[in-house]
Amino acid sequence: MNRLHRALLPIALAAIATTASAQSSVTLSGRVDLGLQHAPNDLSKGTDNVSGVNESSNGRLNIAGREQISGDLTAFFMMEARFNADTGAQSDATTFFKDKSWMGLESKSLGEVRMGRLHSPQYGISTAGRYEAFSGDSYASMGSRGALSANQWNNSIAYTTPTFNGFNAGVIWQAGEKLVANGSGVFVSYNQGPLSMAASYQKEQDKMVTTAIDTMETKALGAYYDFGVVRLSTTYARSTKVNITNTGSESVFTMGARVPMGPGEFRTSYRKVNDTSRKATNDASADADSSRFSVGYAYFLSKRTSINLSLVRENQKRYNTNGSSKSDFSGTGYEAALRHLF
Repeated sequence: MNRLHRALLPIALAAIATTASAQSSVTLSGRVDLGLQHAPNDLSKGTDNVSGVNESSNGRLNIAGREQISGDLTAFFMMEARFNADTGAQSDATTFFKDKSWMGLESKSLGEVRMGRLHSPQYGISTAGRYEAFSGDSYASMGSRGALSANQWNNSIAYTTPTFNGFNAGVIWQAGEKLVANGSGVFVSYNQGPLSMAASYQKEQDKMVTTAIDTMETKALGAYYDFGVVRLSTTYARSTKVNITNTGSESVFTMGARVPMGPGEFRTSYRKVNDTSRKATNDASADADSSRFSVGYAYFLSKRTSINLSLVRENQKRYNTNGSSKSDFSGTGYEAALRHLF
């Protein structure tokens, strides 16, 4: 037995040394965010309110890994599933890793390449949650900051430059694989000190066209400046060349503020949507304009746990095929939610 131990000892030490030199790691993280909510059921149909236990933001389960291959090169992967914590159900019935599923290589000197199910430039860069007062989370957030662009792109590959003096840039390409149009996009961002800003352009399958390969374009930007006593933020996104005749468009504008206050943070945000996407040149039945104003307070119980209060006032306008008004409803909702990060 002692001889066996002596024989195995060098192998064990070599394995430990290899693991240590590779500096590989896998982490599991996520979020559960549930609240008591009283809010309009469907403003496209009326102002009736419904009370219940709802998600304040989607539950998340994230698996990520990194391996230090050399002093310059790192391999990585990340996958994130979304789920409805109030029911335990998968939030997307067909896609388990709904938010992302990617892998890649990162070089400190040359930049990063990743591929898989990636964030589109608009969603991942220029209208990312950091540019919205509620970070895109809680009932009070402006969750739909982007225009008609898809949030995720399947079958994609992206390159991002190293960061120089706060600036970096990137390109992304999506293989349509003869099912949808190929997608392509570029972005540039700046993050240094109290200022952060980003801009992007992308071309992808037209969201209003489901029977043919056709493209639309989206331009977007986001920014915030942190004055210390208040952080001001804004986003703007506009999709054009929408529908089969390329005559439609949609724009989404948000602005907001965060103010440190007591043991937490006061937040407020405003969103305006102008939708003339048109199912066809003379069909406005799918258009929906809206304005939304929110205030809220995040009370930090710890670094990982918070109580989030929300108050929202929203107006939605819908249209008939000929463009005449079909409905115009406004409603007020509120929520108290408990969020835990792990």
